[in-house]
Amino acid sequence: MNRLALSGLALGVTATAVMAVPDGNAVAAGGGAPDAPAERYCVLVVGKALKGELSPVRSRTCGNSPGSESLVKASANTVLLMEWFEHANNSPSSLTRVHGEAGDCDADGYRLRATGFWANRISGFNAYSKCNVATGYDLVNLSGDRQTWRMDKPCKCLLQGWVGAYMNDRIESFWIRQG
Repeated sequence: MNRLALSGLALGVTATAVMAVPDGNAVAAGGGAPDAPAERYCVLVVGKALKGELSPVRSRTCGNSPGSESLVKASANTVLLMEWFEHANNSPSSLTRVHGEAGDCDADGYRLRATGFWANRISGFNAYSKCNVATGYDLVNLSGDRQTWRMDKPCKCLLQGWVGAYMNDRIESFWIRQG
């Protein structure tokens, strides 16, 4: 092998020796997959907010799988409002399901904060229970840059596999509602 081919091979080996993981740390390739974030599958239950205020968080429960008993129990007697995806089209899966204790969306809807792990990590979402209009904001209190998505389908839902380049990994709060 000539010297140029050997240096190219060395660069290739060096480039695969380290990989980035979501928390910004690096692990050696072959050293096993990085641990999933502690918040890999969570259920967030929110109440109805007073007009113009954020919806109060009633509970937050996390588990090892989206169908774990603790998550099913946490979402009992609520409606599924929204799912947050870390990557476009939820690949790979890191998922929080937001449930409302006050029923389906109406014109006033729910106002949500994406804090902790989810702040500036949302790349896609789905909204259900008549929440067919969603506005994402880049600041926590429904302010700053924003983008609105709307879907008029019989399901009265909004399936947004990717939020687009403008708001990708920038969302810190949502206003979801029926429109």
